[in-house]
Order: sequence, then structure tokens, then C-alpha cells
Amino acid sequence: MKPIRIALLDDHAVVRHGLAATLAAEANFEVVGIYARSRDLIAGLASAPADLLLLDFSLNPDELDGVSLIRALRVKFPSCHILVLSTHHDPATVSLAMRVGARGFVGKGEEMAQLVKAIRKVAAGAVYLSTDMTYRLAETVTSDTGQGRGDAPDALVQAELTSREQEVIRCYLAGMTVSEIAEKFNRSIKTISTQKTAAFRKLGVTSNNELFKLNKLIGTP
Repeated sequence: MKPIRIALLDDHAVVRHGLAATLAAEANFEVVGIYARSRDLIAGLASAPADLLLLDFSLNPDELDGVSLIRALRVKFPSCHILVLSTHHDPATVSLAMRVGARGFVGKGEEMAQLVKAIRKVAAGAVYLSTDMTYRLAETVTSDTGQGRGDAPDALVQAELTSREQEVIRCYLAGMTVSEIAEKFNRSIKTISTQKTAAFRKLGVTSNNELFKLNKLIGTP
């Protein structure tokens, strides 16, 4: 049977080398690349292709954010399936990663057996989410709304968001990063961040996860 070629990207040396050693011991797994930086990963995948990339969603501040990196990798290496491994294992982050091209998501608190299972499923072309996360995702889009999308057009207006704040929130829910929104509307990153913060305050949310709970009511562009 052809081995599953795996590449790893994580900015913590202990994590990436520990994972590499553990995965290399698994039957039918071949670790073809271990990377600490996204630019090294992109160069490495060009010379040593992988069937699956195990990707840390939150890297150092000087790195590409997880959303932008996944999008870039999907364009440059469309045949490489992306499985996200992250400490940020909340429904908002999981949904965002999956919408921009990840095929699975595993929290760093999960057992190694779950990670191995996820790798095999994603490498085979399937999507992987734990049973618990699948339930939590379903719960966030059905709880606390009480109404369907028929009321969506007035949701942001009723919260007294300005038209520009509405634009920012809709784009953010659609999976765009702050820098991408700034480029789209020809505004500074600082301005977009300020508008996002103001919108959060008016909507009564303090985190991406809470905003995600409003997604069904607010809608996306």
C-alpha cells in the first residue's frame, strides 16, 4: 500500500519533532517534511510533495495568519489535503478554517489515536471533525437565534451598526481577514480593526465564538 506522505508545520520545536517521531512510527505513514515557518513549508512542498499537511492554525505574529495560509496553500498545492491541529479548538475557528479549505480540524488536547484517525480519513479524501465538535458547530448555529434568516436584513441595522461596520462584519463572517477587508475597501488595517471592535461592542459580543453564534441571524455577503 502506498504510504501517506505527511508534512508538518508548527512553530514549537518540541511539538513538531515529537509529532514527527510519533507519526513516523505509524504503519503506512511517511513524514516528508518538518517545518517551523510558512515560507519554508511552501518551498519544501514544491520539492517534496505531501498528501497531507498537518498545520498549526496559530503561528508567530510575523507569520501569515491561518486563513491566509490555508488559502495560499490550496491554490499552490491543490492536491495536498490540509488537517489543522490547533490549541484554538472553538467552533468559530473550526468553521473559519473549514470554509477556507481545511479538510479537518483536531484540537491539540485530543488523544494521539484521534489524530491518527483524522490523518487517515483526510488523506483518503474525507472530512474529519470529532463528534463533539460536530455537535458544537450544529449547536452554535441553532441556539440563541430564535429566528431564521428571514429576519437577517434588519439584524445589523437594529444593532445600530454603521454601514461600514456592517460591511466589516459580513466580510469577517465570510472568512476574510482584517488585512483582506482593508484591501477590499481601500481602508487602513487600523480603521478596519476599529470598526470591527465597535461592531463587536454594539452586537454585545466579545469573541469570535460569540460572533459565530449570531451567524445564522446576521448572514454573510
